[in-house]
Amino acid sequence: MSIVITPNKRQALSAKHQLQLLALPASKRVRVLKTLGRHERALARKRIRTQTTVDGEKFTPSKSGKKGKLLKRMGRTLEPYVKSSNRLELKHKAGLTGRIAAMHQEGGTERMTASRMARIHGKPDYKAPCTRGQAKALSAEGFKVPKSKGKGYRRASVKEIQASLNHGKATLMLSILRDEKQRKSWDIPVDARPFLGDTTINVQRELAQILNQLNKRG
Repeated sequence: MSIVITPNKRQALSAKHQLQLLALPASKRVRVLKTLGRHERALARKRIRTQTTVDGEKFTPSKSGKKGKLLKRMGRTLEPYVKSSNRLELKHKAGLTGRIAAMHQEGGTERMTASRMARIHGKPDYKAPCTRGQAKALSAEGFKVPKSKGKGYRRASVKEIQASLNHGKATLMLSILRDEKQRKSWDIPVDARPFLGDTTINVQRELAQILNQLNKRG
């Protein structure tokens, strides 16, 4: 997010406040804009806590079905930066975090590869127990086990699948049931969850309050 301060008619600042801002020494303008940046950062962090967008709507739920909070780390590294004493940018310290945040902010498609997945999550331990997520997926795909009495098969429960399959076998069975071919890369759609930003009027109203407080302090 970038906020550029220039005196023009489209701004919500009064002429008095515009002149006051321009008349401030560069060092004080930097402090004013830093204060504004910290205010906007607090709003962004609050939206992540409440899982709401800039417009007050709830975040689109994760397609994976996970119930934990989304973007919970995106607000931790936000920092206000002031350039040329008249431009405020609220952005992440790390470039990679910033790119991830931008993807969630605007939505889009992320290209994933098997090698990148391994770097992010590490090489899976195929001998480890089957996860509950894998077991639920197998159950949903109709994974069956022999009946305890008589002939034929029945759908296995999640607990039975976890008790009988390890991670590697569960991965293989899911691929077979879904008739999936081994993929080297695939696209992951990312829904827009805009948590960073504000309206011009709100930003300028907050800026006016900061300037008023500056006048009171003398």
